[in-house]
Amino acid sequence: MSSAETNIHVLDAAYKPFPTFAEWASRASVDTVRWDRYNASLNGHPDLSPEILKRAREIVKRAAALDTGAIEGLYEVDRGFTFTVALETTAWELKLAEKGENVRSLFEAQLHAYDYVLDLATKAEPISEAAIRKLHEVVCSAQLTYRVMTAIGPQEQELTKGRYKVLPNHVRTRDGLDHSYAPVDVTPPEMARLVSEMRTKAFQTAHPVLQAAYAHYGLVVIHPFADGNGRVARALASVFTYRAISIPIMILSEHKNAYLDSLEAADAGKPQVFVDFMMVRSLDTIQLVEESLRGAHMPTPESGAAAINSLYITKGGYEQARVNEAGSELAELILAELGKSISSVAGPNLNGQANFFVAGSVGNTPNPTHRLLLRDDSDLIVYSLEFHTSAPASARLDRKYALWLPKDANSDDDMLFARIADNLAMVTLDMNKIAFSARISDLIPAISGVLQIRTSIFADRLVGEILAELKLLVQQALHVQP
Repeated sequence: MSSAETNIHVLDAAYKPFPTFAEWASRASVDTVRWDRYNASLNGHPDLSPEILKRAREIVKRAAALDTGAIEGLYEVDRGFTFTVALETTAWELKLAEKGENVRSLFEAQLHAYDYVLDLATKAEPISEAAIRKLHEVVCSAQLTYRVMTAIGPQEQELTKGRYKVLPNHVRTRDGLDHSYAPVDVTPPEMARLVSEMRTKAFQTAHPVLQAAYAHYGLVVIHPFADGNGRVARALASVFTYRAISIPIMILSEHKNAYLDSLEAADAGKPQVFVDFMMVRSLDTIQLVEESLRGAHMPTPESGAAAINSLYITKGGYEQARVNEAGSELAELILAELGKSISSVAGPNLNGQANFFVAGSVGNTPNPTHRLLLRDDSDLIVYSLEFHTSAPASARLDRKYALWLPKDANSDDDMLFARIADNLAMVTLDMNKIAFSARISDLIPAISGVLQIRTSIFADRLVGEILAELKLLVQQALHVQP
């Protein structure tokens, strides 16, 4: 027996089967309160048209489909490129073409895979092996070959679609260690076992995030196909969120390290880490859809939030200075996006500006959960949004905002950008006047791609809302009937 054959034999023997769903579920749980809270807001738009709902869901589907290939190293993306393609903004097709001649075909194949997943999700019958093989055929339809390491170096081999592997596909991890997947002869029975587990009553009645995490993990542990297993697993996981909330799980390329870390934790017997990762990604997806839906209620797009903390070392473990710095970065981002939106509509009859000024020491009503963002611990920073029109209908609107930071500053706590009264003698946080919110984890260590696009949508929504109000004042001044 050659050394290569001996090594394969050793790696085959080292394969560790995935747990039963009962074992998995006994070691992992889902924060259902948080899930229900996010979904309550997602379902709070009964008056929206089917076209608007479809558009919001299409954005996250396109982002998930594009980045699933990037995670596998088929091409590179960054957050700007991902959301350019996802939102189908100007010249998105040209930017996609610049990535390479085969990138669009790979992207379209991955889009078709998520369409196929949606079709699976709407059917009542459980997932089958045939459906999983078909999913592999669809998601890899544009990929002709895959790279194989041989005794003489890497070689390109033809990728057979929709069939289980016929050669071992063990890999070397990021740490340089060998990792074993299911041996070739064990793959069919292991896939049959995975499908059987997904048909148990316990699985069928489980929370969709727990279902998605288990189905994804079981498939990558087996690694049943020669290539494309990650893409299949991420698409398969979305079957269950599609069934529950009609949207896929959006795992972006920028999440890759955390994604791999959470899978490695599951390999080490800690499935909760991977379940938590899938939960946060689901909430990210819900938030992006929700932001698009909220924008549909206004003349133009919509809003969100800002979150940070209050103590020198907060309960969340952040330094106070870093929390304040993150708050300033959010305010700058909001002002920048508002400035862009205002510039796009300014003209001879309409002018506006988004700016800030230091109001000095002011009184404020204490809040149990948040504190104001202050300069030098005493002076209030006021963010001002002003619009005025020209004669003969001179009208003016001036809105003032302040930023509140969460006192505990846990990673899931929110910063709040809220409107305040013109009289700055007493500043109060009115929960009904919150304009935007954002998790600390979306700002530290860096502004996330999801927050960047949410802020842009929010700025357009807020400017559109104010212009609608200003229009009424102009009509009154000109004695024009609405």
